[in-house]
Order: sequence, then structure tokens, then C-alpha cells
Amino acid sequence: MAIPAREQELTEGKALERLIFFSDAIFAIAMTLLVLDIPRPGPRTNLATFLTTHDGKFIAFFISFWVIALFWLGHHRLFRYVRHLDHGLIMINLVLLFWVAFLPYPSAILGDRADTVSATVFYAAVMCLAGLSSASLTWYAVSHRGFTGPIHPAMARYYTFRGLATTLVFAISIPIALILSPTAAQAWWFVLFALHFGARLIAERRADLDASD
Repeated sequence: MAIPAREQELTEGKALERLIFFSDAIFAIAMTLLVLDIPRPGPRTNLATFLTTHDGKFIAFFISFWVIALFWLGHHRLFRYVRHLDHGLIMINLVLLFWVAFLPYPSAILGDRADTVSATVFYAAVMCLAGLSSASLTWYAVSHRGFTGPIHPAMARYYTFRGLATTLVFAISIPIALILSPTAAQAWWFVLFALHFGARLIAERRADLDASD
């Protein structure tokens, strides 16, 4: 027996809501868990000395929090346009959430061993996989399956670029860590934020120009 179109639309809408709420919860939990790796000073510990000793943990928290925030922003903006879903979309979304939920672990290792090549490369490799998952989710929803409502081509390209930019930045940092130093590789990671926000400004500008024509 065929399901009435209206009932099918409501069912699919509820499924999308559940997927979004579940995803938001994973992002929030992962971002919260990051801070648990930062120890607290004892009552008689010199605060300045403590902060200097554990500066690597604070840096790892800062980078990881904002990178996860970028993933969440991309996910949030993409799903404002998504109108339909299937098993493939759900599975790719779960792969992305897998890497997001895992990120506190390499972040903790980086906080303990920020001056080592192995910790830097491990962290960068995980970020590369998370970025690929994010880009794959966007490609699948927008280009492959056409699950989105009306979306400007420039914005569609931007959403895919977000994940690819993350992968590119962290992939480039691996040889930087191996050839130069872990510190140089970690400094390179901050290029990611400029790429994300610069690309968004360009995409929005393009969309606005086309809308005014």
C-alpha cells in the first residue's frame, strides 16, 4: 500500500530532525570533552608556572574546539537546505560524527606531546579524515543525490570546499612537521580559519551579485 505523499513528507521531516538533533548532540559532547583534558592547579601551585607548564593543552583545546566548531557550522548550514535523506546520507553523516567524537583523543595526545612529530602527524591525519567526511557529506547531499532545496551554485561549492580545505591544510602540515618542525606545522593550521572565512565571503559576494542582476 502506497504511503500518502503528505504522510511520507512528515515522516521524512521527522527523520531529518532526529538526524540533526543527534548530530548536534555529538558535536556538543565532543567540544565539551576537550576541556576535561586540561588539569586544574593544586591549591598551593603557582598559577603562572602551572599555565606555562601546560600551555600545550590549552593550545590543543583552542585549535580542536574551533575546528570542531567549523565542522558544526558547515553541518548546520548544509542541513538548512537538505529536504530529503536516505541510508547513504545517514551513513556518511555517521562517519563524520565518528571522527568528530574521536577528536578529543588525538587532541589530548597533542596536548601532552605538542613538541613531537608523531603527535602532530597523528592529529593532522585524523583531521584530514574528518575533513574528507565533511566534504563527502556535502557532495552526496547536494551534487550526487540533489537532496537540497534551492541553493546558489557558489554556496554549494563553498560547502564542499569547507571539508576539502580542512583536509588540504592538515595534509600539508604533515610534511611540514616531518621536514621542519611540529611547531611550524601547528602554526600552519591557523591558515584554515582564514581559508574558511575568506571562501565564505567570496561565495556570499557571488550569490549577492547574481541576485542583484
